Amino acid sequence: MHDIDRPDPSPRFANLATAASALAEAEALVARLLPLSTPADSASPDLQEHLASAWFRQVEALDALGRTAEVVAVADALCAHFEPGARDVLAPVFAPVAAWPWIARAQCEKARALAATGHAEASLGLLREVQRRFEQAQSPALREWIVAAGLEEARLRAAGGATFARVDMVRHCEDLARRFGGDDWPATRVLVARVRAAQARMLAELDYHDEALKQYAALHDDLQAADEPALKAQAADALHAHARLLETLGRNEEARALLRTLIDTHAEAADPDRRQTLALARTDLALALQRDLLRGAQDEDLEERLLAACDAVLDPHADSEDATVLRCVNRILRVKAQLLRDRDAEPDDEDRADELAEWQWSRYAGHADAQVRKELLLAMLDQLVPLDDPARELVGYRRLLERFGDDRSALLQPQLARTRLLEAWALRALDWGDEALSALSELDALHAESADAYTRLQCVHGRIERARILEARGDVEGALRALEGWTEARGAEDTALRRAIARAMDLRCDILQAQAPAAHPRPDGKDEEGRAIEVAVTEAEHRFAAAVDALVARFAKDPAEDLRTIAVKAQYALAAHWRGRLQFQRAVDAYAALVQAFAADTCAEVEGVVASAYLNQAYALMMLLEREADALPVYDALLARFPNATGAAMRDTLAKAAASRLTCLNRLQRQGATVSYGDQYEDLTLAQRDAIDATIERGRVLAVEGKHREAIACYDEVLQAHVESLHPELRRHCLDAMVRKGYSLGCLSQREAALAVNDEVIARYGNELSTSAEKDVALAMSNRAVQLDKLGRRAEELQTYDAIIVRWARSDVAYLRERVANARFCKAITIADTDLDAALALYGHVIDTCLHASEVALRTYAAKSSVNRGVRLRKAGRYEEAVACCEALVEACGEEADKGIAAQVVKARIGLARSYGHVGQVERQVETLELLLALPAGKIDEGLRTELRAEYQQLRPSPLVKAARALGALFAPKK
Repeated sequence: MHDIDRPDPSPRFANLATAASALAEAEALVARLLPLSTPADSASPDLQEHLASAWFRQVEALDALGRTAEVVAVADALCAHFEPGARDVLAPVFAPVAAWPWIARAQCEKARALAATGHAEASLGLLREVQRRFEQAQSPALREWIVAAGLEEARLRAAGGATFARVDMVRHCEDLARRFGGDDWPATRVLVARVRAAQARMLAELDYHDEALKQYAALHDDLQAADEPALKAQAADALHAHARLLETLGRNEEARALLRTLIDTHAEAADPDRRQTLALARTDLALALQRDLLRGAQDEDLEERLLAACDAVLDPHADSEDATVLRCVNRILRVKAQLLRDRDAEPDDEDRADELAEWQWSRYAGHADAQVRKELLLAMLDQLVPLDDPARELVGYRRLLERFGDDRSALLQPQLARTRLLEAWALRALDWGDEALSALSELDALHAESADAYTRLQCVHGRIERARILEARGDVEGALRALEGWTEARGAEDTALRRAIARAMDLRCDILQAQAPAAHPRPDGKDEEGRAIEVAVTEAEHRFAAAVDALVARFAKDPAEDLRTIAVKAQYALAAHWRGRLQFQRAVDAYAALVQAFAADTCAEVEGVVASAYLNQAYALMMLLEREADALPVYDALLARFPNATGAAMRDTLAKAAASRLTCLNRLQRQGATVSYGDQYEDLTLAQRDAIDATIERGRVLAVEGKHREAIACYDEVLQAHVESLHPELRRHCLDAMVRKGYSLGCLSQREAALAVNDEVIARYGNELSTSAEKDVALAMSNRAVQLDKLGRRAEELQTYDAIIVRWARSDVAYLRERVANARFCKAITIADTDLDAALALYGHVIDTCLHASEVALRTYAAKSSVNRGVRLRKAGRYEEAVACCEALVEACGEEADKGIAAQVVKARIGLARSYGHVGQVERQVETLELLLALPAGKIDEGLRTELRAEYQQLRPSPLVKAARALGALFAPKK
């Protein structure tokens, strides 16, 4: 949240050139003074002080230039000069008392340099010994460096240790404050204030938030009335830290109130430290308003307040030379430019944003501070990325790389990597593939070994881009090589990086699958004679399987749900591939591997794939390998794994499983196996089952012959014997018989009796979790609506349609989707006269969801809905809409082979013929009538053909009229 903060220590040089100049001067001064000051005990105190000052100036300059490792040698040189007999800090003090503060400071600087170069333990040892060696010192100048050593130890141990280390350092800071809090030495007072601030910060890190807030408040109260600017700066810092902690705790209004108090109190401050704190506080306020805006806060003045907050940072601070202040300035320049682009409230907002970005570029592109350059780089990317103009973007990216491409600052590398990736994307968008590949090679060469997760993220995106370019060119092996090498764990804690790696590995799977052979045209694995087809596994398939294995091994247990979803879908695709290639045992093994890897996963999307894997594994075992005994426990495991599923897709899967499980039991029984439908059910022999089947089949044949009374007698024979049974197979038979009985009663116009039977079906079997049962219940509900329509009970009819729609609208079972389409279609017919718009919406929904379905039955409902919708629109005088509706059907189904749909297309063309004239398209009306009249006999009713011929004759001029018009045109006066 707060990524802009004061560096510690604050920079002492305006830029690198100034630091380099200061280093050269200090080195020259040391070289000149050292011979005059040796031996140290014979030189004058002033000369020794000048020499020590020169050495410390070297230290400061080396720090500013990033040459921290060289500080160790400078500190050692100083100590060797003033203590020539001592080999390390543990030795007795040989130096004169006046040199002790210089030695203590040198050791502190050396410790800091050691820590910065990765030698934390050596640094801590040195800091502890400085405190031990000079523990009894009374000199104010020396006590300053004892506190400094203690503060640096606290920071270093807290940063590198666990909770207990922070607890120890809280006590350590408390002890330092107690021992040195009464010193009057100005530098020591400032250091003690920083010790107290560090203690408060560690308390906050330990989640002792109330104690931390109290510490910050006490520190501010103790120092706010101080006269010294350095102590006033510490008071301001305490107030600022207090506000930031409040914001972290979600106490935003309190935090902002403290920031405003800080700004009002110190607004006129001139000292650099407080100017820094003011810039940070003003920036925090502006960024808080930006977060409000991004969260969609309801405040109509928020944009103007944010602009004012940005100006409150820029106006007083843009001319500063302080690096920390300029970090704030450059961040707020980004915020202001982005706001102007996003709001676009005034005609010139976009231009103002671009002018601001260009001013920022011209002013700060050469700044020495890496974070200032980083903010500038981000600001330029903010300007370029939204352009959606690859040519202009490319120019901008290349300008950035020309200026910053050789910058080796670690802070800039993530965004430089992103810039190189964006350059490659722009090149590819311009179809400059070779240059794009070159840019991606540079991205990889410069950044692939980075330990930074965001930088590596750009490299992974770059590899994906390279793979896509190469695959499009036909260089499959090159594309696959680009996607290798991302299985290491670096950056594993970063979800975005893991996501990109998962996508790269998934793309590798996709490429390999595309190289594998397509599915076999005989999905059952049998040839025309019923013999098993043998298909060899190719090398590409082996590589595809290995790639999926690697993806699943890497991400099956990932904490991010979307990454586990990528993995589970890849495994499912592999299993489906094996099944399509007639490698049924491999398919079973792949489904089983999926279940084993993801069975305990609670992500809803993953659960759906797992359930489908169970179902398909069982299907392959039962239907493709004819191993019903192995399939049965898989069905049982699926039903046991998801006993309380409520989602529509999951219920569909479980319903299919329940129905298939019953089929599996029946097949096993027919094979002579002893099966148990459940200990709680009565025995049902194969002979009994066959007898019931025969009775229902006899009724079905009678119904087809129109002998519905005899058919009902067959159904009643089954129902009277078994309707109260709970045996799943007997319930299935009784449900079938009851639905058929309801239909036959309807055919006999016994409406109330048919309605009662359908109601009984719904009541008895409505909650049955089986696809076959759900199909029968849906059919019974549809038949119920038909009877209610015949009885004129419109309200109940509409309620029935709604019940069908609500229950199965999201089902993926084709027959249930057909029932839903039927319900919407019939409901539209019922309400069309009283609520035209609602009826049109229902027709539209059927068209949208079914017109391009693979199932003929669904497309038929879409075709009927298109025709009816066109008729209703035409009757309402909305001819343009009617034309659009019917033309969409003709375009989608004009070549349809199914007779039912073809008949609807003819009706749509008739509708067009009678609508085109109303929208001024007479020529198309004539063309459509000619097409209709050319249809062969039987395709169109002859009476209707006569009507259409009359309409055509009215539109088509006679030869005599045509000649007269041509002659008139010939002699018409020229204009």
